[in-house]
Amino acid sequence: MSNTPPNQAVAVDTVQEIELSELRGQNSLGAGVLSGNMGLLNGLSVTLNVVVGEVTTTLGELMNLKESSVLKVEKEVDSPVDVVLNGNVVARGRLVVVDDSFGIKVTEIASFAQ
Repeated sequence: MSNTPPNQAVAVDTVQEIELSELRGQNSLGAGVLSGNMGLLNGLSVTLNVVVGEVTTTLGELMNLKESSVLKVEKEVDSPVDVVLNGNVVARGRLVVVDDSFGIKVTEIASFAQ
């Protein structure tokens, strides 16, 4: 691995060209990389966002917000909230109170087309 920062010129002593054969559509004979090994992903940390709603406002109104200002979210109180991973809705649910915190009671899991 190089210690050179990205986008910085590097002095090269020799350059050797290589020829790569064209990769044609091949039938896959072996198992997929994670076939039967989904447990490998169990320790992977991810961040989920819970989207309660959206507010449309002007920059001027935003700049005039004060500590006691209220922004009305354009969503009904009993509407489900979206659980989002990397910009994709993966579930929906209802806001609940758990001890002194908010929680989400999942009511729907998104289905993904393969």
